[in-house]
Amino acid sequence: MPLINILIDICKEAKNRDSKKLDELIDQLHDYDNPKILDIYPYQIKSNEKFSQVEIFFDKLEIIDFQQKTQNFNSYLKSLEKFEKFFEMIWLRSTEFYAFYYFPETLYKDELYYKYYEREWNKIIPKDYEELNLINIDEYSMLISLIKLAVSDHIDLHFIIPEENIVFRGNGLGFIIYSQHNLDLLEKIANTEGLYIR
Repeated sequence: MPLINILIDICKEAKNRDSKKLDELIDQLHDYDNPKILDIYPYQIKSNEKFSQVEIFFDKLEIIDFQQKTQNFNSYLKSLEKFEKFFEMIWLRSTEFYAFYYFPETLYKDELYYKYYEREWNKIIPKDYEELNLINIDEYSMLISLIKLAVSDHIDLHFIIPEENIVFRGNGLGFIIYSQHNLDLLEKIANTEGLYIR
């Protein structure tokens, strides 16, 4: 099935609130070969040795980084804020903005990822727990909670914007963009926030 048809069906099922069909369609979406990437770097870093020296991700941080607000901690927060501002702009201009996410089977409440983001975890855990969750984001605090957990690489998140037929998939310091539309406006927003679409 062509990408545009998958995107149209995903947007339709998001509006219908059918998380089972949506899950099947998103599996098909992951097979698509040439998506764009929203990233903190304007190009792919080909040297793993160089990348390992500059990469920063949540699980690389240690308790001392949080306590002393180290350079690694501050670098991570700056990157997180870029994604928060980017998606805030997209959320503000969208009449419907859905989030579809897979909830981890087990939460380890004694681990740093839970302790640091306990409020965010409590916000996104539904009362009637399901592994698959589909919500229309009306609250800014919910948007930010989901971004924090996706950027920290602890939930597999999809933002679905039906009016644009666009899907963002985030898990870590990068979001895959599935779209058949011109991304010039998104690229301007990304660049303004210090992000890149490549």
